[in-house]
Amino acid sequence: RNINNYQLNIVKQQIMSSYQFELAFRQYVAAFDGTNALSPAEFKTLFDKLHHKDLEYRLVDEKVIGGDGMMHLKAKKPLTHDEKFESHSKIYASGHKVTLIYFRKIGLDCIDTKVLIVKNGEEDEIRRVVHTISDGKAVLSQEIDESIPSKVLGAQCAGAVYKCRLNTSDVQVYKRY
Repeated sequence: RNINNYQLNIVKQQIMSSYQFELAFRQYVAAFDGTNALSPAEFKTLFDKLHHKDLEYRLVDEKVIGGDGMMHLKAKKPLTHDEKFESHSKIYASGHKVTLIYFRKIGLDCIDTKVLIVKNGEEDEIRRVVHTISDGKAVLSQEIDESIPSKVLGAQCAGAVYKCRLNTSDVQVYKRY
């Protein structure tokens, strides 16, 4: 019976974590309204509420033509928390607008998001990202190339491996693989 209560508490924590992430995500997207109304400190606070300090942000793989004439995917170096903050700070400062297209929960700790980024009044890009969350923050984010359907499933599976739980005396430890 204690094990069932323990497992139930873990599920409750994961559900609350996803709600915290959704609230932080929606507030963060709303900040990109083109007005730059937030101070740098306020923007940093919003960013930190959404992104874990150990964030690993995986970019879309680069498509390259190999020596054999075939297209291959080349993985780009993942961004850290600080690198992603610098990137988003520049986007925010330039007055981009971001509109949420959708926010989908595809697991207790996995969220699929898609946003429209508008620059100078014109559609700049649509970005889809699958986030693995821990403690209400993105700990692993994977940009998705929608021209390759298997990438979403791969991102979800990678998130599950990334958060493999090692239970040691009732303390949950998350280990990167």
